[in-house]
Amino acid sequence: MKKKILILTFALMIGLMGLTGCTEEKKAGKSTTEEVDSYTAEMEDTLGGQLSAPSEAVTKAVSNTWAVQGSNDIYELKTDGTGKKNDEDLTFECGFDDEKNITLQMKIGDAEMLYAISTDETGYGIELTSLDGGEDLYFLPADLEFLDMTDKRAEGILGEWSDESGNTYKFDEDKSMEIGGESGKTEGTYSVVEDANGTRLLRIVVSGGSLEYEFTLNEDNTQMDLVSPGTDTVHRWTKNK
Repeated sequence: MKKKILILTFALMIGLMGLTGCTEEKKAGKSTTEEVDSYTAEMEDTLGGQLSAPSEAVTKAVSNTWAVQGSNDIYELKTDGTGKKNDEDLTFECGFDDEKNITLQMKIGDAEMLYAISTDETGYGIELTSLDGGEDLYFLPADLEFLDMTDKRAEGILGEWSDESGNTYKFDEDKSMEIGGESGKTEGTYSVVEDANGTRLLRIVVSGGSLEYEFTLNEDNTQMDLVSPGTDTVHRWTKNK
């Protein structure tokens, strides 16, 4: 319950303050982090002290070991605001500014960098757009292997599937997808990854959020069992002919 409240509160703060993290032109603005966090503190008593400040929520969300696309650099970001770039120590803070950016400020030695954070279409990566004239960075989790749809570990997902409620899920080779249901069709994107333990994961990204499942396919790729990480409920999909 606490995790759900934290996520919902973070979404609420973004909506109320207009902080999307995705503007047409990213530029540095005055920090509004203290203002946003203090608003959450005022709500804390009402919701039984189960809220985390939005800046803390962002810090938790970016805390991971990241590989930088296009380079060999590895960043390790920890929840206490410390970390490493390869063998160099770093510190970082997450916050917000009045240019509608969700921000990450990083310090490595004497160098300071300020970025606007946005999520990518895979649902796993984060894009860091420089706000101070530096180089943009694209982070992907270092412990995940992103599978191409020609890979035999992933290609069985392609095609159209139905769940037990009659909803349909159509996956195309270009990693676009479409969900069909009583309320109409929803377009999105998807990614297939394998973690360090050999677990294969399917993440579906649509407007407003994403869903992640551990999945297994039967031998002829006509049945797929999906489980949300941390749960025991199995969702069974059948491939449409």
